[in-house]
Amino acid sequence: MRIRAYAIMETGGTAEPFEYDAVLGPQDVLVRITHRTIARGDVQAIDNDWGDTRFPLVPSHEMLGVVERTGARVAHLRPGARVGVGYQLGACFECTYCTQGTEQFCPRQTVVAVNAYGGLADHVIVDGRFAFAIPSQIDSAASAPLFSSGVTVYAGIAHANLPDHSRVGVLGVGGLGAMALRFLVAMGHTASGLSRSPEKREMVERLGGEFVDSSHLETLTERRATFDFILSTLNVPFDLNACLRLLKPEGQLCLVASPLQPLSLSAGLLYDYGRRRIYGNYVGSRSDTMRMLELAATHRIQASVEVMPFSRANEAIDRMRRREVSGGLVLESGA
Repeated sequence: MRIRAYAIMETGGTAEPFEYDAVLGPQDVLVRITHRTIARGDVQAIDNDWGDTRFPLVPSHEMLGVVERTGARVAHLRPGARVGVGYQLGACFECTYCTQGTEQFCPRQTVVAVNAYGGLADHVIVDGRFAFAIPSQIDSAASAPLFSSGVTVYAGIAHANLPDHSRVGVLGVGGLGAMALRFLVAMGHTASGLSRSPEKREMVERLGGEFVDSSHLETLTERRATFDFILSTLNVPFDLNACLRLLKPEGQLCLVASPLQPLSLSAGLLYDYGRRRIYGNYVGSRSDTMRMLELAATHRIQASVEVMPFSRANEAIDRMRRREVSGGLVLESGA
């Protein structure tokens, strides 16, 4: 079948009409996309910041829509189902990672921008095992960011296996950070949002967190050794050593984003009176996604989004590039 989309043809380019052929396999579903996000990661893919973007690029790795057709072997979804789709569109389901339930590490995975087209389109074909039914309690536009931003921070938090009522911090409270605060507060932890932007105070407090000015991490001496866990969402350089000093012994730092430039690490901060741990998180498994959606439905967790018409895709990309959007930016198709 022929799918109509908008594609970026070269590094830093603008979206222009594009069509491609796709085949519905036995495990696949055809989704009519009603909502898709333009996120900071899409701009980085357009600019080929990581060096692995495939052009033509159909961006947007967070999508929501309605199932129109299903493959012969799809039993859990029916036409008309409202589903969300994220960065990963497929996996081999044969390798060690897939069989142990961590299919996000599959070496043969299919992902947007690298070897698949994304959501800046009328439709997408996705392995039905990566199309997730959306709880009725969650709004369509506001739930679109859950399928990449949401599961990325949720899985990073879940991997820490935190004790109840932990003292936690979120470094950087943009789209990813705000979502992380929502999850952490819903889990019952005492959360702080660490930001260089005083205007974020109201938002952090509204989400149930404490605002901490992180303009100079190295000066937060009263906060040293006070956090059980810190989640960093920063993609700009920051003082990694100062951040580690904020952790208690056996504290954990999870990175779900990072600057393109290397960060300096004093290794002694990991072991000296500490046994601290640093790890990173890349999206999440299918089981992570389902648990995340259950938590989101129970606590009515949704992203703060601005909705624009799908026809204004280039304007949306430009606004995200200029960082004019405080929350998520969702492009909505007409009826």
